[in-house]
Amino acid sequence: MKLVIRANGPLFLESLVKPLQRIAGRQCAGSSAFSAGDAVDAGRILDMAEPYRPYMEEERWQWETAALRELMADHGAGLCGGELYVQPLAVPFGLSPQVLSLASGLVVRETDGLDAARDFSAVAMLWLQVMGAKPLRTLEGELLQVEHDEDGTTVLLLASDGRSEGEDAIPVFRERRQHADEHIDEGMLLLQANVDDASPEWLAYLMEQCFKAGANDVHFLPVTMKKSRPGTMVQVMCYASQLDAMKTLLFEETTTFGIRYFPVACHRLARRHVRVETSWGEVAVKLGYHRGQRVQVAPEYESCAAVARANGVSLKQVHQEALELATRKSSVKKWTDRQERDVPPKN
Repeated sequence: MKLVIRANGPLFLESLVKPLQRIAGRQCAGSSAFSAGDAVDAGRILDMAEPYRPYMEEERWQWETAALRELMADHGAGLCGGELYVQPLAVPFGLSPQVLSLASGLVVRETDGLDAARDFSAVAMLWLQVMGAKPLRTLEGELLQVEHDEDGTTVLLLASDGRSEGEDAIPVFRERRQHADEHIDEGMLLLQANVDDASPEWLAYLMEQCFKAGANDVHFLPVTMKKSRPGTMVQVMCYASQLDAMKTLLFEETTTFGIRYFPVACHRLARRHVRVETSWGEVAVKLGYHRGQRVQVAPEYESCAAVARANGVSLKQVHQEALELATRKSSVKKWTDRQERDVPPKN
């Protein structure tokens, strides 16, 4: 199922509570409510929203927090295991960058006549983030149910298009940070900046800082720039929620005057960590699974290097033996017990 939120004006949780509860009452009998990865509760979302409280009228803040608690009373009433989508949202013109960033990943339209403090709910935006909401411009599919509030906020229930159905389907998420199960992250961005006058040491430091700030991937590509000058393209992949942090790092730590960025999706294999006993000691190995079948075996570099240094042997020897042992071990054993299959590496 797909749940689609449509708001003619500003989106408030108080306008969503009743429509979602009515859909839950008819569609969710006997099924567990939606959960975005970890357990979701109102307290967690309110802790995230607290820094944005000064940007909202106090009365609006009270209404939205009360609506959030009611909405989350059953861990997300109305979602029932379906995916959540949001059609273009009206936001006040000239919102501060800090507040506007809460709508990252969604489609918005700036609207005159709206008040920044009264007509924008940071609580609602954070609820959408936690629920893994995705943007949707037009409806497509069988329309099963329509519920709306007095102010025109509408929740529509659509039959799934089949992309997420079936036991072999790969689930799609926005900001899925745990990789024990195979999935596709759609809420990601790829940032690019071209530089031709930055020291290699500066770029090495930039990479370190980007990873510390939560980047998923950072790499440098040789490019030819204007007037045939040799340069470097810096590419950083991150979740949409980290866009501002990554742009700040690129502007502060490189010499670029502009950054390109655009949405990307990342298909991640299910990951397991095992340990094998080589001739020189224990080595951690990462396994990758696609549709339940092992397709990747990768001994961890730091683990192999530590064993090689301690025993005065080549890294290649340790890596090759660990690879052979892990391949043989993972071929004959099914990793179904979570406690056994998810042993993290020591390094």
